[in-house]
Amino acid sequence: MRSIKRSITVLVLLLAASLAFASSFVVKRIQVDGLQRVTQGTVLSYLPVKVGDTVGSQDTSGIIQSLFATGFFENVQLFRSGDTLVIKVKERPTIGSVKLKGNKLIPKKDLEKSLNHLGLTEGQTFDRSTLDQVQQALLQEYYARGNYSAKVNTSVKQEPRNRVAIDIDIEEGKPAVIRQIKIVGNHAFKEKELLKQFHLSTPTLLSFLTGSDKYSKQRLDADIQNLKAYYMDHGYIKVKVDSTQVSITPDKKSVYIVVRVTEGPQYFFKGYKFSGNTVFPVGTLTPLVKFKKGDVFSRQKVIDAEKAIGQALGNAGYLFVTVKPMPKVDDKKRQVMVNFDVEPGQRVYISRITYTGNTKTSDTVLRKAMRQQEGSLASISDIKESERQLKLLPYLQDIDVKTTVNPNKPDEADLNYSMKERNSAELSLSLGLSSEYGILYGAGINQSNFLGSGKSLGLNFSKDEYERNISLSYTNPYFTKDGISQSFSIYSQKFEPGQVNISDYTTEQNGVNVGYSIPVSENSSYNFGLGYQNLHVDQGSNPSTQVSSYVAQNGSTYNQILASAGWSYNGYDQAIFPTRGLNQSLTLSASLPTPVQPLEYWNGDYEAHFYHPILPNNWLILSLRGELGYGQAYGNTNGYPFFENYYAGGIGTVRSYESNTLGPTDSQGNSIGGDAILDGSLELILPSLNDNVRTSIFLDGGNVFSGTIETNQLRYSAGVAVTWRVPYLGPMVFSLGYPINRQKGDDTEPFQFQIGTTF
Repeated sequence: MRSIKRSITVLVLLLAASLAFASSFVVKRIQVDGLQRVTQGTVLSYLPVKVGDTVGSQDTSGIIQSLFATGFFENVQLFRSGDTLVIKVKERPTIGSVKLKGNKLIPKKDLEKSLNHLGLTEGQTFDRSTLDQVQQALLQEYYARGNYSAKVNTSVKQEPRNRVAIDIDIEEGKPAVIRQIKIVGNHAFKEKELLKQFHLSTPTLLSFLTGSDKYSKQRLDADIQNLKAYYMDHGYIKVKVDSTQVSITPDKKSVYIVVRVTEGPQYFFKGYKFSGNTVFPVGTLTPLVKFKKGDVFSRQKVIDAEKAIGQALGNAGYLFVTVKPMPKVDDKKRQVMVNFDVEPGQRVYISRITYTGNTKTSDTVLRKAMRQQEGSLASISDIKESERQLKLLPYLQDIDVKTTVNPNKPDEADLNYSMKERNSAELSLSLGLSSEYGILYGAGINQSNFLGSGKSLGLNFSKDEYERNISLSYTNPYFTKDGISQSFSIYSQKFEPGQVNISDYTTEQNGVNVGYSIPVSENSSYNFGLGYQNLHVDQGSNPSTQVSSYVAQNGSTYNQILASAGWSYNGYDQAIFPTRGLNQSLTLSASLPTPVQPLEYWNGDYEAHFYHPILPNNWLILSLRGELGYGQAYGNTNGYPFFENYYAGGIGTVRSYESNTLGPTDSQGNSIGGDAILDGSLELILPSLNDNVRTSIFLDGGNVFSGTIETNQLRYSAGVAVTWRVPYLGPMVFSLGYPINRQKGDDTEPFQFQIGTTF
């Protein structure tokens, strides 16, 4: 409507100007009236005429349109005063300010960027039509997000000096809820099976977290593609989505979706062949294709074969290989013949590897993580594994790799790994208050990237009502050129569990340990440790039967040679907040015989933690964690040491039960732990808008036992946990849960937390 009105205005002005210039004349002077911000020189630079030119009615159109085209003016009139061309203008106002209010779904910085791109920003010339476009575009954006009740109100206020203040007030409303998704025309698959391919859904128990019941055009479009992909992966290559009908209730609160499909016939593989330059013998590539003649056609299997062939050639130096699957369809026989056309391109060597973003970490440390080496053939697997190895370093984040081909030498390329550095120095602080434990506090300084060397140095102190711990530790992951890691620690500990209603005894331990980790593959290593410890047990003034009996049989002071051997595997994709991969370890430890005051026992521990994304883009991640441990005495020692017992309860084992309180009790009814442990958790990690926050729904189970693991004695809990990595404050862990099968005598604690502070 505004464009029509503007066109009519221009026509009227042109008609008036033509009447004013009934006869031609030579312009001896040009006069511009009405200017405020725009200079006369600027106006003259845009005019298609100048002093000395002859002007008539035929020239008025070009003059007026050229000035309107500048965007500076909302009105232009032409007059003749003798030999003077008089131009009377009315300038468009200048934008003095633009204020946004009410937007939450769309970040303010994104809106401001769009407004700036359209010229609707402070200091620019104001055009009402541009503001109208912004208003309509915002409404369409909210409609696409399912917020059909959204309103965008704009106001323009006149200010002095021909300026305007623009206010954009947004009422986002609430997104419409999906009440039904109906698929029509399906015969090969039940609607229930097809709806599993959709991320959108009608309301469920988790909808308030996932938002799956909130309509969004973009998400529906993605679901339609998932639906078509599902059909094509089951042989229906002619499937069509004929229509997608979205109906909105009059109150704009509910949405009903109907998807109409035409399935077509089912097709099968006729076979496959290769063309182009395969580089390798065809027999080498054949095992990479996971389908055969007679199988139901699957587009995903074709894509997987394409990727596998490309990966094989990419690992042989052909970084820019192109594999084109070209299907030939026989509609009569309903068969598909796939021809993989291979164009390997230039074989590439990696000339240089550089790094950006590492202001503290030395290049030497980063190069030790490299699997792709300079001067060698490029390998896609080695380049990606190098990227993963960098992600496993806890002091790095946002790793990205870029390949640049040398324009003068197409067989050479450079790699650049860009990154950001985390705060690698951590001060761990703990402070708490409990009716049983009293005041709990502790501190620790840990530097995981000491002086940018990749080496770790830690000094830790903790003190509460029942424990005092001081330790100094050092780890050099680059002890040898072959990647052997060396660690060293010295410690002094005092444990008084009797202060918190665990068995009444005190232990004092002072020792030193040295350990080595020997890599045996990309993800696994063997670990060995040896140490000395002096341990003294004070059974207290009122010991339990278990404590006094053990001390009577084995003594109260021990000199120990501690040895350990184990295996560990780290398949995580990154060190902080992994999204996929398995991490597991198996450790066997023993206190060896000594000539004076020996203590002989052993224990074995297996721990595993597995992550797997359930939905694309890590919208929902499955986490499984488990621990199994068992200990036993040997030689002349009578019984497994009670002070080496396993404990369960609290964050890290079974949440919602008080820390260390589950399992066997002593003769006085206090927790004493057990020589065996079984615990684990199942978690669903929910989507988060912040990369530093991870929220999960958990189900924990576990307990400690004496002698035999009894699964009917496992305790369970469920709840919600939040891990928040606060910049400069470090990890903060909170859990709120419910003990599912609490038994008489169990101590519960629904809300639990741990706090770490980073500087």
